Amino acid sequence: MIDVTPFLGKINDLDTHITPAPDFYENVAGTEAGRFYAEMCRKALDRLPDDEHKSDTVAELMGAEASQFNDHTVWNLKGSGAAGAYTSVGRLKALDYMGVNRAFVFADPALMMGAFSNTELGFSAMRGWNDYAVAFSKTEPKRLLPVALIDTHNIDVALSETKRMLKEGIRAFVIASSVPPGNGSPAHPNFDPFWALLQEANATAILHAGGEQGFIASEAWSKDVEHLGFETSFRHHGEPGNTYMMASFIFSPQNFLATIILGGVFERFPRLRFAVVELGSVWFAPLGMHLDHVARIFRHRLKGVLSMTPSEYMRRNIRITPYHFEPVGDMIERLGFGECYCYSSDFPHPEGGITPIQNFAKQIERLGQSNAEKFYISNSEWVMPTLA
Repeated sequence: MIDVTPFLGKINDLDTHITPAPDFYENVAGTEAGRFYAEMCRKALDRLPDDEHKSDTVAELMGAEASQFNDHTVWNLKGSGAAGAYTSVGRLKALDYMGVNRAFVFADPALMMGAFSNTELGFSAMRGWNDYAVAFSKTEPKRLLPVALIDTHNIDVALSETKRMLKEGIRAFVIASSVPPGNGSPAHPNFDPFWALLQEANATAILHAGGEQGFIASEAWSKDVEHLGFETSFRHHGEPGNTYMMASFIFSPQNFLATIILGGVFERFPRLRFAVVELGSVWFAPLGMHLDHVARIFRHRLKGVLSMTPSEYMRRNIRITPYHFEPVGDMIERLGFGECYCYSSDFPHPEGGITPIQNFAKQIERLGQSNAEKFYISNSEWVMPTLA
């Protein structure tokens, strides 16, 4: 049995979110985008069925951040009603309660998806969140690690915003896996200045759930097939999306990774730190095996481009977060890549569950205590290096 007690206070969490109450959204996304997303939240709440549980659901998911810190408010409550849901001081106290040392802090999914759109509102949302991220980090920059949003539709805009955030001390950047940067390949030299900026700053590039939107051109694949494309609800500890979404959202990050790995990005930037967060992990090791096979087929064309196998770049440069219900121990035991898997809680989202530390401990029990320490603590240090 894995004993997690020695890890408490040292755990690194690669996936937490800011989940603001509607009235707080302008603080998180700026005035224009904040008003837009607050109204989206209110409309979503209005669509909830009028039953005996509605008032409790609204209070929990869209209410004010709890001020008490206990198992109920930290682990059981979800949404903006959770303790530490959207304030930096509250988040620090929540991390203390969870036994977490450092944590990435992402925007909520709706804001992320909006910020990746090629629109003025999208650019406003990106800059609004990034300004909030800077202010949020200043409470405790060695523990609170907000992740900036970078829209890559226009490379010049992406570079400018990345430089601005690096100057402010931000060291993690999420980009959309579905967006070809500047309408070109992320492995093209045109995008190398972005990778170079991150490598030089010891900063991390991240793919996160929500960035895959638009990769599949048609929305018809699950249309009118209820068990595939059903509408998800706000219900407490609900299912993580619908059946088709869970089956298909892994295609976009796989395509992105295949492109940059075979395109030689990690060869040209050997110290580039990269993470894949909240996109599942059962596909990761098989992707490495597949890309090794592809590289063997095209070894003559890749001569001078790659000096290692694709799976070796993945082990060296990439870290990934499994879901708490994935058979992590079985995957590592069968396929390796044990150095790549890292703990995450998805706090305060329902998909993260209410006992993620314990759930993962059960999944990796067969790997032993020393490998558990790598999973909870040391594997993630590559993508969240200690600030000087």
